[in-house]
Amino acid sequence: MVTKQLFRMAGAAVLATLAMAAAADESAVRATLARTFPQSPIQSIDATPVAGLFEVAIDGQIYYVSEDGRYILGGPLVDAKNRVNLTEARLEKINAIPWDSLPLDVAIKRVKGGGTRRIAIFEDPDCPYCKALEQTLNSIDDVTIYVLLYPIDELHPQAAQKSRAVWCAKDRAKAWDDVMRTGVAPANAGACDNPIAKIARFAQQHRITGTPTMVLADGRRLVGAMPRAELEKQLLRAGKP
Repeated sequence: MVTKQLFRMAGAAVLATLAMAAAADESAVRATLARTFPQSPIQSIDATPVAGLFEVAIDGQIYYVSEDGRYILGGPLVDAKNRVNLTEARLEKINAIPWDSLPLDVAIKRVKGGGTRRIAIFEDPDCPYCKALEQTLNSIDDVTIYVLLYPIDELHPQAAQKSRAVWCAKDRAKAWDDVMRTGVAPANAGACDNPIAKIARFAQQHRITGTPTMVLADGRRLVGAMPRAELEKQLLRAGKP
């Protein structure tokens, strides 16, 4: 009985020591991050499979910090044995946007075919990459597309007015198709109530800084235009349970 009790006490002491060490390591990491990224809130700090290395998520990016807080590394971290990009997998998770959280009530909805697949896209009417993506979407069937108007004034000074005019059009889906095809917005003043500010707030909260930014049904985000084959592949993956 005495021996078993001693083993239990020794085990508890070891666990307590390890917990204190882990807390001390994380404290050193946090101190380094506070100095290096003073304006950026820390999303998470987690241990990695590599001894003495912590994974840190800041502003939607992944960094690796030594346990003493001295060194900071940029990814990717690759599991060479299993051929897995660990950084890429983690970025997908930390940058995911739950589908149910999207402001789809203020989106322009288009249904192609059965519409069983879903994609939401933050788009700027004057963004050339958005226009390229729209051309790709024209060749994709069985998808419901939600367009969230997200003009970026710093890049495209006329985009906000065009977005308002699209929203105030009688047929918003047609107006959006027309402006993306021709660059010409509907002939109205865009004076109706519109959701552009609401969408912008949501985008800023989720660190969406460029267009097009797509959100798939499984919450993963994709940035920029992409070939049809790759987009089909991503839609297929998002639909898997």
